[in-house]
Amino acid sequence: MEQAPVFSTGRDLDAALDSLRPWLAARLDAAEVEIDPPSYPQGAGASNETLLIRARADGRTAEFAVRIAPGPDHQMYYEPRFALQYDILRALFGRFDVRVPEPLWFESDPTVLGRPFYVMRRMRGRVPVSMPVYNSSGWLFEATPAQRRTLWENSMQQLGAIHRVPIAEVAFVDRPEHGASGDEQQLSYWQAYADWAFGEKTPDVTVALFDWLDAHRPAASAPGLSWGDARIGNIMYDNDFQVLGVMDWEQVSLAGPVADLAWWLLFDESLSAGQGIPRLEGLGTREETIALWRESTGRTPDDLHWHEVFARLKAGLLSLHSRCSLPPMARTSTRHFSYLRHACDLAGLVVPEGIR
Repeated sequence: MEQAPVFSTGRDLDAALDSLRPWLAARLDAAEVEIDPPSYPQGAGASNETLLIRARADGRTAEFAVRIAPGPDHQMYYEPRFALQYDILRALFGRFDVRVPEPLWFESDPTVLGRPFYVMRRMRGRVPVSMPVYNSSGWLFEATPAQRRTLWENSMQQLGAIHRVPIAEVAFVDRPEHGASGDEQQLSYWQAYADWAFGEKTPDVTVALFDWLDAHRPAASAPGLSWGDARIGNIMYDNDFQVLGVMDWEQVSLAGPVADLAWWLLFDESLSAGQGIPRLEGLGTREETIALWRESTGRTPDDLHWHEVFARLKAGLLSLHSRCSLPPMARTSTRHFSYLRHACDLAGLVVPEGIR
């Protein structure tokens, strides 16, 4: 069975601990700090390196997650605003009923670990991983339908809480350099992403999809906070199947709540029926998910079709970019084009021969 990869940059962990000890001691107001050998999260953290550490100082023990900015060789996103991940945690922690890890410190000086980083209080819980997919094995697979229902309902309530956050409280997320509205900003950003990731080798199908999205862009979409990577695999749960924390905010934007709903539906489908695996009993269907989202947010999913086409295009670009790290033989697999094929189908575009 395929196992989930562990993100690692080949870092010298002994050297990292030598740098972290005095840095952490200063923040804990301790003479010195002992740190156990660190570990990496299993099956998560593909876009940023994360060290999980246990530290002891003055008779106290604490656990932290150290999130390190990606270097050029491990950069998944265009124009990563690394500090923004910390800022959004600070804005949301303990507020608006949104559960996120507790942010503690941000370090912009790259001389400590070679890149900027921030430290969070470590959460202890379980995450439904995608490799191997949670619909086929693992703790969620072994749970009862009632337990899965509790997990799904709590997840949708968290999505609703995120979408009720007042824009004024997260205005710093705005990207006016990419346009006026959230939709316009996202289109501009992802077109720039394609140019950055592929240059002249940008697949023609993505150009056609961007043209379709631009031509059909909603006239007046509802603005709002968008988590950006809304899926079950980015949520940690406790033993009672309640949400402990929502993680991975690299794609946060003001694209609006429907963008998150579309992304959630995409990955719910791609990690079940998209792989020929039945959705686990207890997890909400597409119709149930949309209904509970409407109830939780008080919104209607206007322009959901447009956002679903866009979600598949974004997922396709990320998938194609990630294949660059694969062996040459694996790069020819058409599975990397599956999101783009589905985007074309939804948009009513002819699917090019090369990605069928």
